[in-house]
Amino acid sequence: MSSDLVALVRRRPDVHAVADGMIAMGEPLELRGGEPEPTLLYDADGRLLVAIEDAVQVSVQGEIGRLLGAEFAARVVAPVWWVDIRAVADLPDAPRVARKFADSLVHWLGGTVYPDGESDAPARSWKASGEGGGAAAEVPGSAQGAADGAAYQGGVIGG
Repeated sequence: MSSDLVALVRRRPDVHAVADGMIAMGEPLELRGGEPEPTLLYDADGRLLVAIEDAVQVSVQGEIGRLLGAEFAARVVAPVWWVDIRAVADLPDAPRVARKFADSLVHWLGGTVYPDGESDAPARSWKASGEGGGAAAEVPGSAQGAADGAAYQGGVIGG
């Protein structure tokens, strides 16, 4: 059985940019696939670790509650981008890589991770813009910020 996470983020995610950032920071991963197929992360031995589905925008608050429960939904404000992240079950490193990927999405785009995410975090993308409804915080340039957020293009999702 796989280990499933859901990242609920404030901006349309660039899955390849986050995965490339993880690789640049030393994760021994290979990136394959992508739109319209799931993005797949493989380990150095060529074994599939994580599958990441394309992001879907959820604009109705009630859908979050219906799918993830009212208690969790109370911590999230729609609209958000929903990203399913699945770690394979038979490789011990897969859940760690999936969690790191989900946490990286939330770090740069704001949001939270289900099932055990913290409160809705602000976006920290160094390329964040103030388009569509408000300014987002920016992180001063750093090697990690440049690697993890290098390809983000989206603006703030406006309501």
